[in-house]
Amino acid sequence: MTRTNETLGIIDIGSNSIRLVIYELDQDEAYRIIHEDKYAARLSSVVESDGTILRHSLDKAITILSQFKATCEAYQTKLIRAAATAAIRNASNVLEIIEWLETETGLTIECVSGDREAYYGFLGVTQSIDLADGYVVDIGGGSTEITVFRDRKRLHSISLPIGAVNSHARYGGEDQWTEENANALCNEVTEALRGQDWIREHPGLPLIGLGGTMRTLAKVEQKRTQYSLPVSHHYEISEEAMENIARSLPHLTSAQRKKVPGLAKDRADIIVPGVLILRTVFQIIQGDRYVVSGAGLRDGLLRDYMAGGQPVVPDALKDSIRNFIHFGPPIPEKRLQRIHQDMVTLYTALQGTPPDQADARILYASSMLHMAGKQINYFRYTQHSAYWIMNSSIYGLSHRETILSASAADYHPKKRTPQLLNKHRDILKNSDERHAHRLGSLLRVAEAINRSESISAIEATKENDSLKVQFTCTAEPLLELDGLEEAVKDLKEAWGVTLTHSIQQASKG
Repeated sequence: MTRTNETLGIIDIGSNSIRLVIYELDQDEAYRIIHEDKYAARLSSVVESDGTILRHSLDKAITILSQFKATCEAYQTKLIRAAATAAIRNASNVLEIIEWLETETGLTIECVSGDREAYYGFLGVTQSIDLADGYVVDIGGGSTEITVFRDRKRLHSISLPIGAVNSHARYGGEDQWTEENANALCNEVTEALRGQDWIREHPGLPLIGLGGTMRTLAKVEQKRTQYSLPVSHHYEISEEAMENIARSLPHLTSAQRKKVPGLAKDRADIIVPGVLILRTVFQIIQGDRYVVSGAGLRDGLLRDYMAGGQPVVPDALKDSIRNFIHFGPPIPEKRLQRIHQDMVTLYTALQGTPPDQADARILYASSMLHMAGKQINYFRYTQHSAYWIMNSSIYGLSHRETILSASAADYHPKKRTPQLLNKHRDILKNSDERHAHRLGSLLRVAEAINRSESISAIEATKENDSLKVQFTCTAEPLLELDGLEEAVKDLKEAWGVTLTHSIQQASKG
């Protein structure tokens, strides 16, 4: 289906919050978020003792849905996809609730099953993080979905009717949690997973957490450690750090929790059951670390809409960068691809081996995004490119890879690069200072080689302290050789090699 920059609205009617996100999609199905909003309706907390939700308890939800619909209409959305999850699907009068919501708002409401919710969460994760294997754990207000995937394929999923809001209603005290109630919740999770043999069959994998609980815990840990990159997506929390959080938070009073740095006041109560559920699942699956995903159900709904035939994104990084290029400044994509290929050629010659997976991602991101800042200000674009890379939560990059990609994009070895590396020593390895200079100098050389269209191909070989590069040219490469004069100085300092070149004419066949 051909599209010309249409907009799509997705409404997630969750058990804790109702969220809206509006995407812009171009004719090639690249996309970007252009609006987002949320309201904490806490539908899980209005379920009656007989399992029903009464009509008057939906007043706020109906008002919010109507306002979200009006926002979508202001953005001229072609389609609004509204999905209701655990609080509504588990209500004993679910059909009546859906009818009330649809009649009052004019929206079509999709009641998402537990398995389907787990599937959408899995799609959101695989399009945003380049991990081949892991457990996806989505803690919502009224349910928790757990999925195991290997080689980016979903193997098993389960949805438990245990979430942060309904667990707080059942076990949470007026203020502090008792040891007895905390244990009761953990035991309920353990019992609900008894008999699910697959849950224990993949030890040592990362737990990838979705939802507000995971994002909040990331912010708390980042504040505690004074983490230098305030981005939660792909942030990693160790088992020990999460244990410390899980041991301390339940025993704080509500007033004390509200003062914990990074913990939003509206989550001060439900963060306790959230972290207890999360830690219990982690212990059962024998995970090796916690990874935060900023993407989730809404991203999965988008992916399902756009690519129902092949919904799993093969490469999260390439897909993310493709989206930017489609909406970014008009830069010839073929030139970016040549710069990337030349970086890989030079790297392989200098290292003696092709780049490993991490370096391959850094080379790709830095080469494809080093001109991104032209959208903000052409004359200082490399600085803006670095800022954009650092703060846009590029899918598929770890935080270390993000910083090294940014330092390569804005490579200035005497000032800005050392400043950037020094600021983020808490994230980088000890060897990364040297590594950053090597990668940045490669990008400068590759940029020079592609300053115009004269050089059609390069070959590179390293002999002792000399890097010999052969240029295949369609015309005399005056601009390229002019640019190389400066670039080779940085290359020599970073790699300890002198670049020599030869030129051969491209065949005219």
